[in-house]
Amino acid sequence: MNGSPGGQVPIPGMGGGGGAGYGGSSGGGAGYAGGGGGLGIGGTAAAFYSGGAGGSSLVNGPGVTGGRTLAGNATQAGGKDDPLYQSPVGDAGNRGQVVLQWTEFSVTPGGPPDVELRQGGRAGYPGVHVESDMAFDPATVTVALPADRGLLFGTQTLADYQLTVQNTGHETVQYVGSLSEDGTSLVFSDVDLELSGTTVMWVAVSAGHDAPLGATSLTFTVGGKPSPSTTIVVAPNFSVSPGGAPVAVERGGLPVYPGVEVQNNGSQAIPLQTVTAVLPADADMGFGTQDSPDHQLTVWGADQNITVYMGSISDNGQTLTFSDVDLGIPGDGSQSAMWVCVSASDDTPTGPTHLEFTVGDRTTPSTTINVI
Repeated sequence: MNGSPGGQVPIPGMGGGGGAGYGGSSGGGAGYAGGGGGLGIGGTAAAFYSGGAGGSSLVNGPGVTGGRTLAGNATQAGGKDDPLYQSPVGDAGNRGQVVLQWTEFSVTPGGPPDVELRQGGRAGYPGVHVESDMAFDPATVTVALPADRGLLFGTQTLADYQLTVQNTGHETVQYVGSLSEDGTSLVFSDVDLELSGTTVMWVAVSAGHDAPLGATSLTFTVGGKPSPSTTIVVAPNFSVSPGGAPVAVERGGLPVYPGVEVQNNGSQAIPLQTVTAVLPADADMGFGTQDSPDHQLTVWGADQNITVYMGSISDNGQTLTFSDVDLGIPGDGSQSAMWVCVSASDDTPTGPTHLEFTVGDRTTPSTTINVI
């Protein structure tokens, strides 16, 4: 009785023959795509073996591109000048080597330039570049907001859950994502990466009024590859500066009205703020006059309307605090002015000085006060 022959390479018409049957001694025949398997039957006492066939020298055919044949020399393998060759692969008595190579796409931040967001302002569009020299199947893209940075998808008044993908030809496609339960990430399924070439993808984000100032970024994960987005710089929603030309006050004379100017830097619906005004230390000055204290803050808004707020005075009489102050700057670039009333006593040192105003979390000196 004969045994079954060894296996064959499963490419019709190209594989080598199998090993000999039971009782035979011949090996499998060689083939264009590699030889067939050998055969072994029996145990240590009585066994029959036949060898597998030799390897192939085929350099073209199904699944073969850019093939070449490199002849060996006696017991030495050919192709040892190949940078991927590992000695002693292929030499007599040693195994062969198969090298697998593949192409990936890269994901990198999408700048420059940086994306500047104003607290409570318009949306910006941070993103990433995706690059490869070949096409890829559609992938899942996840975009995550940084933790504790006060950013949101879209704006406070209009959420935006879209991903825009722009190919090398500047053609764009939009995908709608699903928002996580905690609102911190978007997932986009089956996104065509528009490769080969360089693809740019981005989302719309904005900064809340309480977003910390400074640099941050989103995290894009494209087909399992994470990358930070374009750098995002969060800038103040308003700025505060000394309010106009210096004022002169006589010791023991009439009061003056030093203050500050406030400007909207591109924010919407700036919330009400707490304002404090602090007298210069050891200057022996007061709010109002000695006979007529004045604890008011006057705000002259961008719409030319004037609003007066009553403040609370500190126990040492040096600080006035005003709560829920409307800064009067509703639009981008609009400006307002605010001031308090102060006077100098007979003992106030002469020379320049100033109050210190704090509006929200921004502090600045007031108009310069020249005591004469």
